[in-house]
Amino acid sequence: MTEGIKSIEPGKEVELDTVKGNLQVGDGATLVASKNTIVVTGNIVAKGSFLVEGSLEAVSIRCKRGSLEVEGDLKVSKYLSIDKRLVVSGNITAPEINVGGSLNAHKDIQCAEVSVGGSITIGGNAAIETAGAGGTIKIAGSSNIGSIKVGGSVTLEGTTELDSLRVGGTGRVSGGKIGKVRIGGSFKASEPIEVESIDVGGTTKLESDAKVGVVSVGGTFKTGANLEFDTINVGGTVSIGGDATGKNLSVGGALSASGNMKVEGKVSVGGTIKIEGTIFADEISVGGTFRSQFAKAKYFKIGRRGDVYGPVQADKLIISERSNAEDLFGGEIIIEERARVRNVYGESIFIENKARISGDVEYTDDLSVESGAELKREPKKVKSINYPDY
Repeated sequence: MTEGIKSIEPGKEVELDTVKGNLQVGDGATLVASKNTIVVTGNIVAKGSFLVEGSLEAVSIRCKRGSLEVEGDLKVSKYLSIDKRLVVSGNITAPEINVGGSLNAHKDIQCAEVSVGGSITIGGNAAIETAGAGGTIKIAGSSNIGSIKVGGSVTLEGTTELDSLRVGGTGRVSGGKIGKVRIGGSFKASEPIEVESIDVGGTTKLESDAKVGVVSVGGTFKTGANLEFDTINVGGTVSIGGDATGKNLSVGGALSASGNMKVEGKVSVGGTIKIEGTIFADEISVGGTFRSQFAKAKYFKIGRRGDVYGPVQADKLIISERSNAEDLFGGEIIIEERARVRNVYGESIFIENKARISGDVEYTDDLSVESGAELKREPKKVKSINYPDY
């Protein structure tokens, strides 16, 4: 035990064990642990930078206009305040960390609050309540963090559990659970992930199975596998690599899915929809082209000059002016002027002027055909409609 040491001169190398009270350290000093760990029962104040060969424990550490490098573990009971860089070869344990430049922990970090002006790099696991950095954050191990706020980019390579993630630039995570994600640029998850809400200005790419709540993306939203969602609102395009189930989906541009899709509420797409399998929704509205193996909804509408490929069944079905469709099945079917349809099977059918039906027209209740409409075959009134079996 060392008593009476109040200060270490700049540039000096001193071997220490336990120091009672406070310790002042000069710029460029080196503290050598005689028994693996230097224990300071009070506070450490350094005027400049210093190096610790071994582990270090103290109540608090303040580095004015300097950096701290610890070749072992670092543990403080109150706070760390470093003006420039903090580099620790082992683990870091501290309630509060404030670094003006960069923080680099080769192993694990456990902290209530971390605030860094530049970058944070963690080689192990991170257990943090709040983490903030002006530049970047990179964590190689698992991340159990309350909130992250970063001006530049975030990379979380291990399993992630976050309450919120806010990034000015890009965010890359492996997988896990996140509450709220808000990113100015792009967001990517490589493993299965569950997110309560996603708000991304640019692109979002979820490479594995994903479960999301509310999604708002300015550009593109893409999944490489199955997707479960509540509400998705995307300004550009949505691409789903597997099956999808959700409540409401609104896409400004195009929607595509490699599997089947089931939506409890409304699917609204300004441009095109391409579903490799079947789609079931309460309401489907498409501005341009619609393609699926089979579509079923309470309400279906294709916009003016749109194209429908594959059979469609709906309680109410509207084929807008100058649109084209194949086989239609429904309760009320309206085919507007100059539309082109192959076969129509419905309870009540209304065909406007200059519309053309090239195949069958079968109805159970009512049929109204305006003059100028072209029907290749004589309409038939039948007892029931033979709906597709999907």
